Amino acid sequence: MKNRTKLVAALLFALGSTVAVAQQQSLTGTLTDSMCGTSHMAKDKTPAECTRMCVKDGMKYALAVDKKLYTLEGHEAELAKLAGQKVTVKGTTNDGTVTVQSVVAAK
Repeated sequence: MKNRTKLVAALLFALGSTVAVAQQQSLTGTLTDSMCGTSHMAKDKTPAECTRMCVKDGMKYALAVDKKLYTLEGHEAELAKLAGQKVTVKGTTNDGTVTVQSVVAAK
């Protein structure tokens, strides 16, 4: 029984540590992709076209904020519409990934 109590305590501690790492945030930056960042490689395309092309080829949507690049998860249809634009993303961040709750064009 003591081992089971220790296991439960360890699992609760681990779960608590994970929850503490995830943070609700609002970030404003350029909506891009995880490969190009703000330096798009397809010079014959607009940033929006390059972003959509890279995502179609398997990259993830990303948000460039200052010099940091956040990978975005969820709301792909909305992200596709706003690709290449300055946006505000609200969501939960964890280890450089944002689970998107909302995305709107920045004012």
